[in-house]
Amino acid sequence: MRNPQKGIFQEGSNKFYYLEYKINFSLPLPTILNALRKIVSTNLKEVNLVTAFGKQAWNILQPNWQPDELIDFKALKGVKNYKIPSTQLDLFFWIHSQDHNSNFDIVLEIQDKMSDIAVLELDLAGFTYHDSRDLTGFIDGSANPKEDDRQLAGVIPENQIGAGGSYVLTQKWVHNLKAFNHLSTQQQEKVVGRTKEDSIELEGDEMPLDSHVSRTDVKVDGKAMKIYRRSAPYGSVTEHGLYFLSFACEIARFKIQLERMFGITEDGLYDKIIEYSKPLTSSYWFAPSIEDLEDLLK
Repeated sequence: MRNPQKGIFQEGSNKFYYLEYKINFSLPLPTILNALRKIVSTNLKEVNLVTAFGKQAWNILQPNWQPDELIDFKALKGVKNYKIPSTQLDLFFWIHSQDHNSNFDIVLEIQDKMSDIAVLELDLAGFTYHDSRDLTGFIDGSANPKEDDRQLAGVIPENQIGAGGSYVLTQKWVHNLKAFNHLSTQQQEKVVGRTKEDSIELEGDEMPLDSHVSRTDVKVDGKAMKIYRRSAPYGSVTEHGLYFLSFACEIARFKIQLERMFGITEDGLYDKIIEYSKPLTSSYWFAPSIEDLEDLLK
């Protein structure tokens, strides 16, 4: 049995860091693998590190096998000219703990080792906002699976290639808080599909069909398309939003939710939240199991 990287399910962190790289594959593969080996073997102490690979990077670094569903993220064009860009890269690191100083020490070590083999394309710190709320003021991830259900939703099962690993979707979303905060609380709740103060899902006629909850809480052939979200707010006064980070046992779950959010469905409905927030980046990744990562870097 292969085991998921521990940092995926380690909860309790309130400081986060995200790094996305484009690898220089003109370099010898031993040089690239040696740098990655040093990073993964770093003494992390109380810091969690999750490492994930884009399709091209995994193909080159591990040509013997590839997870069945691993693909590059493809740009999507939704209704009303709403779009999701593709900014697919090669390597993703997620660093998290309860201490920004410790995170940053590890980030500096990673960048020191990566600087000779790759270009850093995304360098972003995230944080827990109040009681795990998005900057819109709504609690984020209320419907996340709990306990054992987390791994059922977030880990590739044993009978598939890449078992014990996870498919990953990352997106940097920028919010228009001025526009969103112009709405009344009741209007905001209709957009999200939950009450703002206590995060109770709206029911019956109170739940709009184009709310965020309605568009993302979906079943296919009776099976819930659950994902395990680990998103966090980021930003400054001039730009702020959500770094969406989620893990799944199949990439189809991400694809279905995004298509429903952007109206790429027969009903033509779209998620009202995209009127107030838009994605600036999008990549799919594969976070291999502990054993497969060790095998790659041995």
